[in-house]
Amino acid sequence: MKNLITASLLLITHTVAFADVTLSERLEKPLYVVLSNDNVTINQELREAFDNNWVLNEVNYITEDEYEPLSWTEENCFLIYQKNQQIDGEGNTVFSEVIRIVAFTKKGKLVENIAGTPVFNSIEPHEADLVSSLRILQDKVRFELYREQGETEFSSYSEKIQQSSGIVQLKKLYISAQDLEQGMDYASISDIYEGEVRIVDRSYIEQLIEQKASDAVYVLIDHMQTSGISYLSTKTIMDAETGTVLYKDSDTALSPRGFGKRDFKKLAD
Repeated sequence: MKNLITASLLLITHTVAFADVTLSERLEKPLYVVLSNDNVTINQELREAFDNNWVLNEVNYITEDEYEPLSWTEENCFLIYQKNQQIDGEGNTVFSEVIRIVAFTKKGKLVENIAGTPVFNSIEPHEADLVSSLRILQDKVRFELYREQGETEFSSYSEKIQQSSGIVQLKKLYISAQDLEQGMDYASISDIYEGEVRIVDRSYIEQLIEQKASDAVYVLIDHMQTSGISYLSTKTIMDAETGTVLYKDSDTALSPRGFGKRDFKKLAD
């Protein structure tokens, strides 16, 4: 998406003809998912991910060429896919791929960033990583909607996650053996964590997501090389049924780090 992967797109200045609009009002209209003019693969992955996972509002697919004129006149939210971008709330890290929901305001001469998230970079197929990332993005948008309507006590999305980890112990926690810290097994986990844990194959976790299993939460891990000698490992726990993020923690080390004692202790506290 040559027109969407540059930061300059997010700095377009113009006057919009409609009055300030709330997020809830925007979500009453279809979400415009902007497709690439020249990347058929990502277009197909975006379509499949949204068709099967997006529930907040109706989805319409538009081209890059349609995006700019619509942004001048429409009150809808837009989904854009970008490369090599930062995300609000994620520090100064530049991520290789991001997806974000944006909208245009009357007063602001900038695009309003409603929510954004990096696309996972695990050993899973890219389309599976995109689905996981989309579920996180939807959870972020849902939080912004609740905050706008005064239906949450939390002042930020990160605070909401910090206060949600207790829910994990009420459900079965699924994790793949590849994502566990070296040396961790059922015995070492049970010494520090009382919740039910099931070590399974990654394909089984994908089935739980597809089935939207009501009693399951699962671990996702993203490893990103931040320099020639270090890795940023981000561990996330999500609800298989709703896509709600219940735990998130990151650490930097000389090699990729799995879900380990430090994480289970945090869940147990």
